[in-house]
Amino acid sequence: MINTKPIIEALKQGGRVFVVAVIPLLIDQLTRDSINWRALIITGVIAVLMAVDKGLHEEGKVTGSDNLTKGLTRF
Repeated sequence: MINTKPIIEALKQGGRVFVVAVIPLLIDQLTRDSINWRALIITGVIAVLMAVDKGLHEEGKVTGSDNLTKGLTRF
């Protein structure tokens, strides 16, 4: 059976970063009547990477793997 806790935690982390970073950036750009798609895409990619890192970390905690617990950054 697949443990869904790491997946849920990763999605929550990605959602948090999206809300905190992408939405205010988009609101600011809409008030200026110009959208910088590059900035939005880069911020979105960072949110995805943070979600993957959180998912790896949580999966490592569940399985007891020291390599996965460190996530992508290995800290």
